[in-house]
Amino acid sequence: MAVTGAALAVPAPALAAPATLNPAGFTLDQDFTAFDPALSALDTALAGRRRTVPQVMDAANRDRTALCNQSTWQALRDRSGADTIGFCWNDGDDATAQWYPQGLTTTREAVDGGHYAGRQLVASAAYHKGTGVTLDGRCPRDPEVPQSARLPIKGVRLSLVDWDADFANTYRHLLLVEPTLDSAGRGTYKPLLSGNGEALHAGGIGWYGRHLYVADTRGGFRVFDFERIYEVSTGLAGAVGRQSDGSYHAFDYRYVMPQVGRVRPTGTNDLRFSFLTVDRGPAAANRALVVGEYAEDAATAATASRLVRFPLGADSKLTTGADGRTVTATAAWNTGYRQMQGVAAYNGRYWFGSSNGCRGGTVASHFGTLRHWNSATGRTASYTWAFGPEDLSYWYDPTEGVADYLWTQTEYADHRVVVAVPQADWD
Repeated sequence: MAVTGAALAVPAPALAAPATLNPAGFTLDQDFTAFDPALSALDTALAGRRRTVPQVMDAANRDRTALCNQSTWQALRDRSGADTIGFCWNDGDDATAQWYPQGLTTTREAVDGGHYAGRQLVASAAYHKGTGVTLDGRCPRDPEVPQSARLPIKGVRLSLVDWDADFANTYRHLLLVEPTLDSAGRGTYKPLLSGNGEALHAGGIGWYGRHLYVADTRGGFRVFDFERIYEVSTGLAGAVGRQSDGSYHAFDYRYVMPQVGRVRPTGTNDLRFSFLTVDRGPAAANRALVVGEYAEDAATAATASRLVRFPLGADSKLTTGADGRTVTATAAWNTGYRQMQGVAAYNGRYWFGSSNGCRGGTVASHFGTLRHWNSATGRTASYTWAFGPEDLSYWYDPTEGVADYLWTQTEYADHRVVVAVPQADWD
């Protein structure tokens, strides 16, 4: 364990382990056909404009920088010292009040060996609050300006970030979109929005094989395909989808990733899909998409701070029953933890990141909490965590003597980092 001269962050008193629930009550409907007509039409309209992940990264146009905003992650440094690693966004992405980072995943979740198509990447999802958003100190102003004054709402963007010494320290934004057909039956797409016209929150993402799973709070998962990325036209900052001249735009983003599948809760399943992660443990048969539920207060957390495992198959889709669509959970618990924003999981061990607000006081007075639970031994622990923490991701390294890492990111303007610490420091 690496330490510095600063006061070492120590575990809080032991906390109760999550309570076991019956997983049979959590079922999903997985559908990879609903978007086929629109995707087929887009393939025709954008023939020759499909791009691979390496092609996108070779065209990366933004530079990540060394870790900054140290007050945000001081509690991590106090415990893990110089072994704390990570990066910052460029100045514009760090300071913008329009885009808020939420979900986080890496190619270490996606594939054995950790390189997807030869690239080792960190992927971050951010949702768009709209234009004209103001800040109250370090926090978004609440209530915000009316939605009508913040249009267009651009939905969700995915940032692919190089994390490999063999390549430049760069990143690229892609717009996640929902494919559809226009009134004439032509392929087009729209931003990822919820039913009230706000951006999908994208509170958690998981990368498994070729697929990206994005949490849709009441709707389950949106599924995207890293083998289906289109390069589109730029130059129209307010336009999205097919335009009257036949060109395709995405709010001036050069690349779009359309949704290819949807996974929806069924039956009496009232789970909130607040965040998620991939448990890529050593046994392929036990790999799972792990979903967690945000609870605002202790009273809600007593019954609705649940954690549920859904099985993943070799085809990078969720494993279904005989009907080819129904997915049934393999394990479920209620944690009792409030304000959870993310989970990391590996081989029966779990880490939960919780937030602690942003208004008033110092940054340190709003540090979050990281909780650890070993489901095999029952051990629990609690630690002081970052300010404004969001999703978590487990970074497994098969190299002997090299540490596994826990990655997280923070959301508030001018306090944004993507940071990782040795997992062994936080057991």
